[in-house]
Amino acid sequence: MRQQRIDQEIFDILKRQFDRGKGVSRHSVKTKGVFSAQTNMIHSKRTFQTYRQQGKAFAKWARANDIRKLKDLKHTDIGRWLEERQDIGDSAYTLKTRAAAMAKVLRCSSNDFGFNFPLRKTENIKRSRNPVKMDERLNEEKQADVITVAKGTGTRRVELQRLRPELLEIRDGKVYVSAINGKNGLIRKVPVLEKYQEAVIAVFDKCKTEKVFPGKIPTCVDVHSYRGGYAKEMYEQVLAKKAAKGEDATLDYHTRGEIRISLNKSALSEVSRALGHKRISVSVAHYLKHHFA
Repeated sequence: MRQQRIDQEIFDILKRQFDRGKGVSRHSVKTKGVFSAQTNMIHSKRTFQTYRQQGKAFAKWARANDIRKLKDLKHTDIGRWLEERQDIGDSAYTLKTRAAAMAKVLRCSSNDFGFNFPLRKTENIKRSRNPVKMDERLNEEKQADVITVAKGTGTRRVELQRLRPELLEIRDGKVYVSAINGKNGLIRKVPVLEKYQEAVIAVFDKCKTEKVFPGKIPTCVDVHSYRGGYAKEMYEQVLAKKAAKGEDATLDYHTRGEIRISLNKSALSEVSRALGHKRISVSVAHYLKHHFA
């Protein structure tokens, strides 16, 4: 009987974990205190596909280094692979993903590979924070309406594509986009930044179709960057109102790590709700830290 190659072994393990994890709540497993790389389940199809891709990449390297079977594999071999990938130029995030995939296959910890993971520095994260090549393709005049709503609401790309004219709400002189269906099925009402209210109303009012933006929003529209700008302006807007009302605006939330800043926790809570995040730390780490550094 012909023995399986290492890439097939890796696939079979990940497929069995994915099959076991189908229909099982990741959250329920985690709350039991047993959720870790060592568990024998994969709950998300996207995670399975990502790990499968990384498993194939490792298997190719393994065969080139005369490692044909998983039984012949040592944890330090994966450490060597990660070192080579770092020398080639893999980011800290990519290295972590590669390690997580192989830790899942072997049901161990990424720390077992004997590899010192580099810090994931904010300035090195390639996520629409600085001018990128695709910006050159953006026709701002043609995409003016999309950009206006993105800047004024801070909504995600998929949320922009779901917007309908009837979702615009004006109450007590304030403008909102209601019933935004975000990640994890979280429904929220998004305050429109004051400086964009009239422009956003105009975009919604002139809409003659079922959706405000029918069709696909081009990738050259840097939605993530606009979302970050919204977070910063929303924070400043909320903080200014607190000051005007004489409310407490103490900077009582302090970040740690490479960028250390102090912000107002109450204002951050409002920003997080508007962005569709339950945790303040997520909004700070992904959208605010680099703006106030």
